[in-house]
Amino acid sequence: MIATTKHLHVLLSGAHIGMLEEDRAGSHMLTYDSLDVTPLSLGLPLRREPWTGTPVEAYIDGILPDDPAIRNGIGRIHGVNPRNPFALLTAIGLDCGGAVQFMTDEQYATWQSGNAPADSIYRELSAERIGERLASLVNGTASSWQMPQEHWSLNGAQSKIALAYDPHGDRWYEALGSAATTHILKPGVNGLHEQSFDEYLCMRIVRALGLPTASVQYRRFGTMSALVSKRWDRAWLPEEGHQTVHRIHQEDMCQAMGVMTAFKYQNEGGPGAAAIVRFMRENGFHEDDVAMFYGALVVNYYLGGSDAHAKNYAILEPPGEAPRLAPLYDIASLYPYQPGRKQFRMAMSIGHDYRWDRIGLRSWRELARQSGNPDDFDVLVVMLRRYARILPDMARSIGRESLQTARALPGENEESLARKQRIAERVLEGVEAQIQRVTHEFNPASNGIGHQSDSPPEWLRSRDSPR
Repeated sequence: MIATTKHLHVLLSGAHIGMLEEDRAGSHMLTYDSLDVTPLSLGLPLRREPWTGTPVEAYIDGILPDDPAIRNGIGRIHGVNPRNPFALLTAIGLDCGGAVQFMTDEQYATWQSGNAPADSIYRELSAERIGERLASLVNGTASSWQMPQEHWSLNGAQSKIALAYDPHGDRWYEALGSAATTHILKPGVNGLHEQSFDEYLCMRIVRALGLPTASVQYRRFGTMSALVSKRWDRAWLPEEGHQTVHRIHQEDMCQAMGVMTAFKYQNEGGPGAAAIVRFMRENGFHEDDVAMFYGALVVNYYLGGSDAHAKNYAILEPPGEAPRLAPLYDIASLYPYQPGRKQFRMAMSIGHDYRWDRIGLRSWRELARQSGNPDDFDVLVVMLRRYARILPDMARSIGRESLQTARALPGENEESLARKQRIAERVLEGVEAQIQRVTHEFNPASNGIGHQSDSPPEWLRSRDSPR
């Protein structure tokens, strides 16, 4: 046993499941309370012996923001070492992605007594104040995504804030202490004009195609527009006569596969598509989840979505049930910003190919072979054909609707609306150009597969609504 100097209580959905400890050398150890608790991760299954090494380090690293500058800001606000994930979790571990919480002895003692910590409250925010917070992310004046009394953590590299929203009163709140957030607000990637609108548009397109996605809105807060994403790892549920926010157990694919955030891209050592498919099947995912993952690959390929790395796929892990692929998120197109396709690279290779202009049917066939089931190629062909047929009209109609949404927002000016219109046009142009190249390969005279059915696969036909 390592000589420990620090520890945190680990809770999942409000139940104590174990202890996370740190030794004097900075190594970490996870010990479960018993073999009857819900495991923290697919990469950390229940066992009597403590877990150490990469599986633990990858899990806790994956809870935190990717950007070292944001970690540095958190460290300054809370007076902790920004290079130590354990230290950061002592500061922002009360409201993490999914159902996990990390508590000090004092915080857990208060929790155990049946009381929320005294600073765990919701503080109402005006739209103007939200806009100021979003603006500080864009102009670089914010050193951290969180305010000093906020203890939530979000992973990822894109600037964002997490708030709680009351749909009944249309009110927004800062979630202080261990209070749970319900929505994520993103002003867009710095340097890419109207990128939050690009993501809003693409997310709506993907959802309209029938793939489960996070529910998104495009809203105005003071002088700032932002993508508002409803957290699918949160749910309002009745409890003792009132509505309470409940946390839902999940993790991202890198955490589950024991991969550090720094290696999230396949070409930097992270998981590729074939490895993820094999992992899903080895861990008992339903075949419709595998098909959903394939569908996400195809749609990102058509939409010019270049950032679909392993951390942008997540897993829902309901206790006692098979894991499920979580709704899709963080889908945006590069077409508005890089009209030329030759320099585009996918975050995961298709077969052996990363570059858009080199990916063809042989690449998808090779992906199916690498995934361990050559018959998967038939599923991929159905998706390639079906989305090629319906995606242009979908992108066109969703583009018009999204522009109408933006036009109705207070404070939107003509210059901003013109940029948004150009984004919608470039997404459509890029999709049509990509599909034109792909459909050439479906010529029956050239490859013999043109007569295959393009009806939607069973997993898509049978799903009533996105998860």
